[in-house]
Amino acid sequence: MKKYRQIYLFLTLEQWFGLALLVILVMGTLLAVSHFQPEKEEPTAWANDSTKTLFTAHQTQQDSLRKAQWKKTYPRDTIEIRMQAFDPNTADSSTLVHLGFKPWQAKNLLKYRAKGGRYRQPDDLKKLYGMTDSMYQALTPYIHIAREEGQRHTDSVQLDSTPKWPLKKDTILNLRTADTTELKLLRGIGSYRARQIVNYREQLGGFTHIEQVLEAKGMQHFPDTILQHFFIDTIIIEPIDINRVSAQRLARHPYLRFEQAQAIYQLRKRKMHLDSIPQLLEITDFSAETLQKLAPYLKFDKN
Repeated sequence: MKKYRQIYLFLTLEQWFGLALLVILVMGTLLAVSHFQPEKEEPTAWANDSTKTLFTAHQTQQDSLRKAQWKKTYPRDTIEIRMQAFDPNTADSSTLVHLGFKPWQAKNLLKYRAKGGRYRQPDDLKKLYGMTDSMYQALTPYIHIAREEGQRHTDSVQLDSTPKWPLKKDTILNLRTADTTELKLLRGIGSYRARQIVNYREQLGGFTHIEQVLEAKGMQHFPDTILQHFFIDTIIIEPIDINRVSAQRLARHPYLRFEQAQAIYQLRKRKMHLDSIPQLLEITDFSAETLQKLAPYLKFDKN
């Protein structure tokens, strides 16, 4: 014990100074660590109002992005309709899009009108491809169809109130534009035959004369007296560009068999370009009568 006390008492001045400096450094380090240790932030504490505003705006933006992604992944029948009165027979594409129609729906509607189609009552819009029940219900109060001159006041009449048999024998229809509902006004024309007539008209590209209605499926043995109920006001045809389409597209026309379509395609490849109907006479499978029927439905545009 006495030995250790002697060692302690006989430290030099420099040793005492070094020991004191070491103690000071240790104490300073401990104080610094305790002072700079971060405190836990309370979840509801905000530095200031601007920070809170920025955070809220960021959260709102993230919510919007999540909702957009959700709708994209899980589409629903939720079309935003901006209500205003409109006539489907006169409304332009911009108006239709603002009403909630998708661009391709508006395009189909305008294409139908360009072919001579007309919406005669609100229910006719149900036939537009892509028209859902919820969209139609939202639009119904705003559909206002102007009556044509001399047209009976039937715009607001629903399909249920289709005229009965006594009126059918007196009905005269425009064969270029008549839809299935109108065709069923004629005695003996039901849903099946009406559908076949409309489909055949589309396959042809339009009727050029009323006798063609008897070429439709289910009409071959129909009495010729049906023809007195039709007229064609203007001939509007959608011809096939013979120098551009494939043999398969040609073969879909009612006046062409696949072998004939293939022969036309091969002739086009040999000549590089077809200019007129007479060139098709080089194909032995064609008669002058067949080509006369086919002529209105072909065009010979230059490549």
